[in-house]
Amino acid sequence: MNHSLSILQAILESTPDGLLVTTRNGDVLCYNHPYVEMWRIPGKLMNDAKHQTIFQHCLGQLKDPQQFLNSNEEIYAAWPPESSDVLEFNDGRIFERYTKAQILEGSNMMRVWSFRDITERRQAEAYKAQLAAIVEFSDDAILVKDLNGIITSWNAGAEQMFGYRASEVIGSPISVLIPPDCQEEETRIMGLIKGGKHVDHYETVRWTKGKKPIDVSVTISPVKDSEGNIIGVSNIARDITYRKASQERIVYLAHHDSLTRLPNRALLTDSLKAAIGNARRYSTQFAVLFVDLDCFKLINDTFGHEIGDKLLKIVAERMQSVVRQTDIVSRVGGDEFVVLLSRIQAPSDAARVAENIIATLSQPYHIEQHELLVTASVGISLYPQSGKDAGSLLRNADTAMYSAKGHGKNRYEFCSEDSIRPSPP
Repeated sequence: MNHSLSILQAILESTPDGLLVTTRNGDVLCYNHPYVEMWRIPGKLMNDAKHQTIFQHCLGQLKDPQQFLNSNEEIYAAWPPESSDVLEFNDGRIFERYTKAQILEGSNMMRVWSFRDITERRQAEAYKAQLAAIVEFSDDAILVKDLNGIITSWNAGAEQMFGYRASEVIGSPISVLIPPDCQEEETRIMGLIKGGKHVDHYETVRWTKGKKPIDVSVTISPVKDSEGNIIGVSNIARDITYRKASQERIVYLAHHDSLTRLPNRALLTDSLKAAIGNARRYSTQFAVLFVDLDCFKLINDTFGHEIGDKLLKIVAERMQSVVRQTDIVSRVGGDEFVVLLSRIQAPSDAARVAENIIATLSQPYHIEQHELLVTASVGISLYPQSGKDAGSLLRNADTAMYSAKGHGKNRYEFCSEDSIRPSPP
């Protein structure tokens, strides 16, 4: 028996698991050092100790000491061929316990207890399960594709965003989500990732199942195998269609009149600067027409602002109808409008447009039950004769408009040399 125990002791010390061998009466036959270290048992306690004494010492380390005590007593009472369970410690450690009855020299009177620390494994499993839950229930679309662009993973967020079930797209090329004009971008990004280049985030357009385009923000990262080789790409896509539309709306409202949808003064100023640059480059000329409605305040006061606003919208539409697509009609405030004639051959071209504007604006307006009559006065400044910057051109056209009003309204006048107001030094 001593020879057998010696062999057994050598085997016990060769394994990293904590091992203990006891008799049916609970006498300790042998154990290894990992067992003592795992359970933090004082060396004195192991000398001539009963197993019952040892696990009484260990009870305080466990989250459920009573369950541990009951299971040990049941094992010694029933003496099952084998048994296993999991023990959780107060300090966060987790042991997997396995015990098996063994025959020693013809007598089934020995039991081997093994303890394996599975804390890291359980933590990894818990993290993996948590990560899987985050991926699956994320509002973002999370998908994985291999280096050939084949979709290999698809979460519920992707199904919600794109309309495809996982069974419909896994195994399909990523191109089913990409509009033709974005394919080149996709190829370029995949090429960078395959080459080991860093690509983190970009915004693009994707297709839903019904080929509806949506704006998406994409965060990407390479998927690597255990040896560090890139084997695929993870994509986290977020629908930013509403955000993009809101941004575009904000930009639009910053440059357009909210009532007529015409360019406002800010956009007009930018357009004038661009027109000046082109005129200088190509030695051409253009005209600025400052248009003001005659007696609009009377209509507004008599019929109310709602009727006045409807009138202004019709005025804007009529003015747009008599200019070229390359020309710009803007509302700069109240009943004041400015027309930028982008290129003219002679001043007579500007005069002809002014005549057309006056004529079309003088036609009757049928708004609700009212028939309204409105006329307009127009002032014209020419580049470069009337000014060489946006401010001068606008001021001098405005001066000419007031001159037209002073000479009877419902007419146009050019900025005269005497009335030209140069830009401040």
